[in-house]
Amino acid sequence: MRDARRYSIVPFWTLPLVKTGRDWRVLAAIGAHASPLGILYASQDTLGDLVGMDQAHVSRAVKSLYEMEVIRLLQPKGKKHPKAWQRSNRMQLCYDGPRSQQPMPSAKEIELAYGHRTGRWS
Repeated sequence: MRDARRYSIVPFWTLPLVKTGRDWRVLAAIGAHASPLGILYASQDTLGDLVGMDQAHVSRAVKSLYEMEVIRLLQPKGKKHPKAWQRSNRMQLCYDGPRSQQPMPSAKEIELAYGHRTGRWS
């Protein structure tokens, strides 16, 4: 069943950090796709389609949000779809504070640095 919510969860602690409209729009799109633990699998194209933005601008906003410690990049899970080029993105929206002060969603999770691509194509 697809989640058809018409709202987004934006962590209150991010209000003084996020300054640009581009970053705000992408943060809102991330919040619309995030699970109760903050985990989402949305591609940058999906996020861009939601806010009317090119994938390159979404990528810049994701990098900016990562540098502000608003999101955490996680190791993709599962096998890639046979027709897909690579496995899906996986991130976590940090609801309760900066990434460095938040625990991982589970003990088995692996956090990736921005630009890290280990195992994305397998």
